[in-house]
Amino acid sequence: MCNGFSSKSSGRPTVVMAALLLLASGCETPVSLPPEPNLTSIELLTAGETGTLIIGFEDGDGNFGLEQADTTDVFCPLCPFHHNVFCEYQELRDGEWTTIELNPEIGEVPFYYRAPLIAPTGQNKAQRGTITVDLEPRYYLSSAWDTLRFAVHIVDRTLQSSDTLITASVTKP
Repeated sequence: MCNGFSSKSSGRPTVVMAALLLLASGCETPVSLPPEPNLTSIELLTAGETGTLIIGFEDGDGNFGLEQADTTDVFCPLCPFHHNVFCEYQELRDGEWTTIELNPEIGEVPFYYRAPLIAPTGQNKAQRGTITVDLEPRYYLSSAWDTLRFAVHIVDRTLQSSDTLITASVTKP
């Protein structure tokens, strides 16, 4: 439990890579995208206490995602890049957006996730897709403030970071 946030029995909420379109067919016009990942859209959907982040992305060199075995070197469990989807929790406090830093050393669980690697095939390695993150059983922290949002960025396998997109603000139930 982390200030009102707990996860499924696996110790982390589920991250599902969905609707990933790999543009690798020889019949299609090659897509030219920069090698660093780019976020194309973000949406926070809420229903009661549960929430879902839907993140659109693209990556020109097709190296976004982590394999389950990626747990050594820079991807070690205690390393900053063990995760590749970073959702910074922010609350509107006294009229200013404040990022709430969560400390795993005292049992708080940051909103960080591992999206799986789905390697493109063919000559064109560009990836375009959607990352869906289920924020269960609760998408918000217990506090005196009632308005929140998430600032999200992703990091690819060569540690190139995307831009940061911010969700629309929502009011806690």
